[in-house]
Amino acid sequence: MALGNARYGYRRIAALLRREGWQVNCKCIVRTMREDNMLCLRARPFVPVTTNRRHGWHVVPNLARGMILNGLNQLWVADVTCLHLAEEFAFRAVAVVLDSFSRKVVGWALDTHLRSSLAIEALEVATANR
Repeated sequence: MALGNARYGYRRIAALLRREGWQVNCKCIVRTMREDNMLCLRARPFVPVTTNRRHGWHVVPNLARGMILNGLNQLWVADVTCLHLAEEFAFRAVAVVLDSFSRKVVGWALDTHLRSSLAIEALEVATANR
């Protein structure tokens, strides 16, 4: 029954046995299938590839890995993302600089483009604040 299809799980087997007139409990079926090593293996979910790993650019190592922070302004992290505002149908981009120790926003900038001047503006605000 389960050997013909590796995806035949305990729920399907329980339903099949109930249709054939057997009075079965799902927990009993799971226990029996586990003892006989017949539990079906789950397929890995499909995850689409979003980046091209075979590019010619230099990959910069993560220098902050393993860093132990014990005060403010030791490590800043930044992110640039796109926003869709509910009030207006317009494209907005926001650049944010965060202090990793306090997890507070140190500087940010909002504009309608994703040019490098947006990130530079957020960094200038961060250096002026700290």
